[in-house]
Amino acid sequence: MMPEDIGIIQEVYEKCLDFMLLVDGRAASPESVKEDFNSVPPRKPLDDKYVFGIVNSRRGIVGLLDTLCWYPDQTTWWIDTLLFVPESRSQGLGEKVVEGFAQYARASGALAIILGVVDENNNAIKFWGRMSFELVRETEPRQFGNKLYILKIMHRLL
Repeated sequence: MMPEDIGIIQEVYEKCLDFMLLVDGRAASPESVKEDFNSVPPRKPLDDKYVFGIVNSRRGIVGLLDTLCWYPDQTTWWIDTLLFVPESRSQGLGEKVVEGFAQYARASGALAIILGVVDENNNAIKFWGRMSFELVRETEPRQFGNKLYILKIMHRLL
């Protein structure tokens, strides 16, 4: 997705209010969506960030995959967000997207994928476990939006 697609990302975030409340404790504002779209870790170029729109031919955009290549090291891709609108969840689409992304990252030279899951998001923790991701560590509590929580860092070798 391109910067001009921020409105589309906003629409997905609005449809996923349950996720936004879980992660940030508030609905996504246009400013926070733009900030998410343009945020990368220090010393990481924005060109290494990819936001993929997940499209269903009948319903249009049904999800987003926000990733960062070569982070936190030169062999790993980071998944920042995998998000589906409620009516597209629990239909096997997530598994297909993750497997397709794993193939893409491996073809690009990655040896692993890593991600962080909010400790309160039990459904996501179970999903990533089914996708062969293993817990490697937990962070100290950190502030995101209106929420304070621990991230469970999960890892999958490719």
